Amino acid sequence: MLGILGGMGPLATVDFMQKVIALSLANSDQEHLPMLVHNVPQIPDRSACILQGGKDPLPSLLQGLKRLENAGATCIVIPCNTAHYWFGALQAHSTVKMISIIDVVCQELVRRGITNVGLMATNTTVAAGVYKQRIGALGGECQVPDDLAQQQLMTAIYDIKAGRPEQGSRGMQMVFDGLLAGGAEAVILGCTEMAGKHCTAAT
Repeated sequence: MLGILGGMGPLATVDFMQKVIALSLANSDQEHLPMLVHNVPQIPDRSACILQGGKDPLPSLLQGLKRLENAGATCIVIPCNTAHYWFGALQAHSTVKMISIIDVVCQELVRRGITNVGLMATNTTVAAGVYKQRIGALGGECQVPDDLAQQQLMTAIYDIKAGRPEQGSRGMQMVFDGLLAGGAEAVILGCTEMAGKHCTAAT
């Protein structure tokens, strides 16, 4: 029973569920993976907490985690990269297995033999260094956008969150193309608002 600690944002949660369904080797409804979803957008803003000293989202995240566990989840995922800043704290309180986006991405980079990768993510994910440190430890290089491009990316991310996908897509594509032009062999779409739908170049 897969538990999804979502709501960060709601569209990213729904997109993740659609991907799970699309990638499942199921021939009938009954063969699909069962999922329990905690899609509560009122979790305090992760970036505001880390960068501006805003309200800590960890209590709300823990509440959602326990709701999923109590409902019968046997494995939990969080379709939000920035929320992985609290992954260790959540894992310490979890009684079931948890899957980390960061771990899975790094495993895939190793599998593909990619050593120079670009990162498109929120200011907080970039500042926290959760990807850069892990990729560096594997002997790779992680490129991030310059300050201007990062501002443009954040505007695009919030356009997606606000229901303006076409506007957000245009902004993201420019940042994406800039990272490839800078020598990145691939680009991590390190924010679930953009993953797979809003950048057309190959990753």
